Amino acid sequence: MRHKVKWWCSLSLVQHRTTVVFILFSLFPTLLGVYTQEHDINMPHQEVEFWARKIGNHIFHLSNAFALYNDIKDNFHSRDATLQENDGLQLVKEMASDVTNMMKFKVDAVNRIMNVAEEASLDKYKQDEAVDYFNAKRLNPSPDIPQEAIDDKNYRNLSLLSNSHFDGIPINESVSSVHVPTNVYAKAPDVINAIRWSGRLDRTFKSNYELDPTLSWQYFGSSTGFLRQYPASEWVMDEKDPDLYDARLRSWYIQAASSPKDMVILLDVSGSMTGLRKEIAIHVVLNILETLNENDFVNIFNFSTETTELVSCFNDSLVQANMENIGEFKKALKTIETKEIANFSKALIKAFELLQRYNKSGQGSQCNQAIMVVTDGAPDNYEKIFSTYNWPHFQVRVFTYLIGREEKKKRDLSWMACANKGYFVQVTTLAEVREQVLRYIPVMARPMVMYQEDHHHIWTGVYADIAGRRGAPGLKEGYRLMTSVAVPVFDRKKTSTKTANLLGVAGTDVPIREIEKLVPPYKLGVNGYSFMVNSNGYVIYHPDLRPVHRESNAEFQDILKPNYNSVDFAEVELTDYENEARANDSELLELRKELVEQNPAERMMNVKIHLDDMKRVVQRTQKYFAQKISGTPFSLGIAMPDGYGKYKVHGQIELTREIQDRRAGDVMDHFSTGNWSLHPDWVYCEYKYDQHQEDQSPEALIKEFLSRAQKPNWKWRSTRTRPPPDPIMNQAQHKRWKPSMGSDERKDNYYCDKDLVQSLLFDARATNVYSREVKIEDKIKDKNMGSQNFGITTAFVATRSGLTRWIDNPSESSSSNGNSKERHFMKVHNRAIDEVWYKRAVDYYKEDQDAYVYSVPFDAATRDPDEVLVTATRAIFVEENEYRMAPAAVVGVTIKHRKFVDFFKNETYKCPSYPSRDSSCKKAKTCESTSLNCYLLDDNGFIIASENEDDTGKFFGTLEGTIMESLVQSEVYKKIQVFDYQAVCLDTQEKNSMASILTTPIQTLKWFANWMMGNVFWVLVKTQLYTLWDPNEAWAYAQGQWDPNAAPTDEVTYSKGPINHQSTFGEYQEMFPDEAGIPTEDTKRTESPDVVGDFPPLELAYINKTHPRPCDKTVYLYKLQSKKLKQDGLYKPVKGKLSNCHTNGCGRPFSVQKVISTNLILVAVNSLCPCESRKVDIEPVEVEHNETTSCNRLLMQHYRKRPQSCVNYHPDEHEIKLCGGAGSLGPSSVALLTLLLAHIYNSMMQS
Repeated sequence: MRHKVKWWCSLSLVQHRTTVVFILFSLFPTLLGVYTQEHDINMPHQEVEFWARKIGNHIFHLSNAFALYNDIKDNFHSRDATLQENDGLQLVKEMASDVTNMMKFKVDAVNRIMNVAEEASLDKYKQDEAVDYFNAKRLNPSPDIPQEAIDDKNYRNLSLLSNSHFDGIPINESVSSVHVPTNVYAKAPDVINAIRWSGRLDRTFKSNYELDPTLSWQYFGSSTGFLRQYPASEWVMDEKDPDLYDARLRSWYIQAASSPKDMVILLDVSGSMTGLRKEIAIHVVLNILETLNENDFVNIFNFSTETTELVSCFNDSLVQANMENIGEFKKALKTIETKEIANFSKALIKAFELLQRYNKSGQGSQCNQAIMVVTDGAPDNYEKIFSTYNWPHFQVRVFTYLIGREEKKKRDLSWMACANKGYFVQVTTLAEVREQVLRYIPVMARPMVMYQEDHHHIWTGVYADIAGRRGAPGLKEGYRLMTSVAVPVFDRKKTSTKTANLLGVAGTDVPIREIEKLVPPYKLGVNGYSFMVNSNGYVIYHPDLRPVHRESNAEFQDILKPNYNSVDFAEVELTDYENEARANDSELLELRKELVEQNPAERMMNVKIHLDDMKRVVQRTQKYFAQKISGTPFSLGIAMPDGYGKYKVHGQIELTREIQDRRAGDVMDHFSTGNWSLHPDWVYCEYKYDQHQEDQSPEALIKEFLSRAQKPNWKWRSTRTRPPPDPIMNQAQHKRWKPSMGSDERKDNYYCDKDLVQSLLFDARATNVYSREVKIEDKIKDKNMGSQNFGITTAFVATRSGLTRWIDNPSESSSSNGNSKERHFMKVHNRAIDEVWYKRAVDYYKEDQDAYVYSVPFDAATRDPDEVLVTATRAIFVEENEYRMAPAAVVGVTIKHRKFVDFFKNETYKCPSYPSRDSSCKKAKTCESTSLNCYLLDDNGFIIASENEDDTGKFFGTLEGTIMESLVQSEVYKKIQVFDYQAVCLDTQEKNSMASILTTPIQTLKWFANWMMGNVFWVLVKTQLYTLWDPNEAWAYAQGQWDPNAAPTDEVTYSKGPINHQSTFGEYQEMFPDEAGIPTEDTKRTESPDVVGDFPPLELAYINKTHPRPCDKTVYLYKLQSKKLKQDGLYKPVKGKLSNCHTNGCGRPFSVQKVISTNLILVAVNSLCPCESRKVDIEPVEVEHNETTSCNRLLMQHYRKRPQSCVNYHPDEHEIKLCGGAGSLGPSSVALLTLLLAHIYNSMMQS
């Protein structure tokens, strides 16, 4: 009976379950079908393993055959290529010596300009004597300019020839040209006199260039406002904007004219500082900040009843005046509120105590100290405070800025400045702010000028010179990174009244590319690199210095980053131990300290290197070596990979012997097969002077020089630099050091890198295999492998010497098809060891010596599918044993992606046959089945091939994020965090719509009236028309001063939609005027507009505003762990399953198999279970810092070394009585009205 009851219970239970199943089946037939089918199908792990092995074998043998890998490798070994050990310390010493010699030439050049300028200024001329000079803005008038205008404006014709040394800019090497700013009256007596005597500099300019053909622009910036520049060139101006360039506002001028300083700015925010006074005061502070540089320290205090820091984070401290800190000050200025009564005593005491503490503790600049008081009046002169804190040594200068027109308030503020070696000015309008602010600079320079003989030279930090706007071809992103050396020029005239006049500053540019030429990459080898750091720890150049904002998902591209010239060395070298933002690795900081101290250094670190716009990552151990550049604040460093970087391949053809050997034939025979090119940035041979030839490609030059080398009396002339002549040399000694050259000898003067050229010849002989007579079929060992369905278009090889050569497969190459829209792959990627595919192949050699490294463009899905190519590369090493090896070359092929995918499908749609079991398999067990999704992924997780063409180039995690996370958990991929400390974040702020002001005619009229008045004021500010009334009152007034439509703090905004990049740069500079945007504070020859179009931007017209700011970002990148896929030395499938990833309990099994002899894995994923897969992408995201962390980061000051020169005292300075007064404005109303009407008319015509 008991069993009977159990049976009935069981029967009832079965009936109940059957009913439930029936109901579920009728309600969810599809779901049930999926669930049951998933259980019926097992993952084809053995098939995946077979497919991966078959694909790997096939493409390996075909690639080897087409690229002639074995032939080239055998040639390197049979031609007696050997290994030499790299002595990093000796190498960096030699390179640093070359750079030091080059830098000494630049310093000697500016010293000669300075000496001649000081002597020439003593000459006496008749006031009515005519002045002959070439006005840079009045050269070679265009045909459409009327003859009357040509005669009236004194246009002159001058022969200008394009010169490759000056970026293709047309120049004249015989004379200099003069640029006079619009706000300087060119016929003023002091300007005319300075132009006249500075004409003597032309001979010095030419002599310098003869002595050192690597010299770039030489110039003399006069204190009267003009710039004399050599060689002469036309000054390109924007037709829509007045030319307001003024050399006296450039950082090379300001740094040379004064020593470093600690500065406290006291900003009066009492109740009387409202309206226009508040606006003027803010702009005074902004302009003071613009005169500071990275060697200065500053803080700003608001004072009324209490004295508080403008930036609360900078509590009771002075911070380095780098662009990030200056940006914090500028943002905080918009938040000030005026209230209560000003307590000057508290403010002055606070300032003096802070400066004294920094002076005694050894912090700050340890040079000049200054207090800048910005107020609308003081009730007392506070003599007791100055007597207590500053007398009798006068260590702190006091500069006072009276805001407003009240004459009665001048006395006390004027006394404060005059009694403390400072200067007093009264600022009554926004138009004169810049002029009045800059008056403090010559006062700070007085001790230096009075000593006369102490001409300290300065080196600027890196900056971007915008040569692209002058029509210079071939510049990357329109910029050229530079540094400059400058020296002050003193007035030696003896006068009855004690004065200390600065005549100006002499300087020359040093393009970073000229420094890099002296540190040739071929000596460092693949994945080795050089860098330079200054005494503040800031990078002068580094392969990871990214000055331009370029992100794949960013709306705004090609803008200079706000802090691009203050990127710290610790921000570009990412240690492998770094798991949180701004983690201070001790080894990295020790290396940085040695660089700053200019001590010889030798270190080893584990680092993370990102490639391909921060989409790939490599973990590597590197050796670092460093050496100082004497006479500069710079240190040169090199980094080389540990392991293969210890050695270099040595193989050369001695050119002289080759020529003498009659059996050898012509040396150009080594280049007889295939197509070939040379690294476009490397110098094999070049003419030192004759740079007016067009289209002088490296290939054309090497052909010309190899032809010359076969003629009698050939000399290498391979010494790049030598020490400059000793100043004590007599004339005979100097002539032997530098023999005079005739025009023919000068034209024929050249340089050839002997080691590089002879290595090139060796590589050319070793790779001279791409003959069309060679049949690829003969090279394929397995005759069953057909090549017709694989799609190889090109076979190529690139070598250590920068040689790239290739041969096209006529039956497949798109380049042979006239319908191809793309440039040939090898003509685009011709940089040999600097190409990413070269770097990756060499790095992957350690993982698998037989492997080809595959890649596709990341944007392949957006391209024409017929033009997309797969690149496969494999490294060739010269090896003596498993420890002594070095890369010699990389061979590769390009494959049509469509045919590659066809091959992939053809193989994975087959049912493999195994002898050990039944040869039949279900169709559902192949990738052709809808139940399986199959992918080929590279070693960083990017899709090389899949069944869906649109997946190509995408990161696998964006399609199958959950599977990607499972692959990380299964240790197939390793997740590596990378930080970007040079990132720019774009914040969008919503604005009111323009439509709101169009609702009534009254609102429209009101808006137009405000717009008109704003632009009247803007014209006055931008053109400084008061100088037309009294030109001698003109002082430098740079653009970026004030915009009636911009926020009071000059906050930069970008507008969504079509962008005029020049205009955008101009706006960008308002926030970071010295270093961000175009022009930089150091751009001497070009300007960009500050306004959008012809008028200031109408802010209300833009609904969305985007504000760029520097920030930190982080991203997780992925690296394949090949060793984890091996079992007993063989690659085995990794079997996994996402269990219970859906409410119905189903899962998603997957199988992963390494594709042999590649960097690829084959992933097969069951697609039946409708699991939700979250997206895993590799787009950098901002690191969220809390207020405390952000503050600590800003206050953190890494070790720095102060400039060696500091001149802040002269015992006779008290005899100079000039200490300031009020400025006078007298604008011409007629000129103002005329310019305003012309400006408005031009705007209407443009719109």
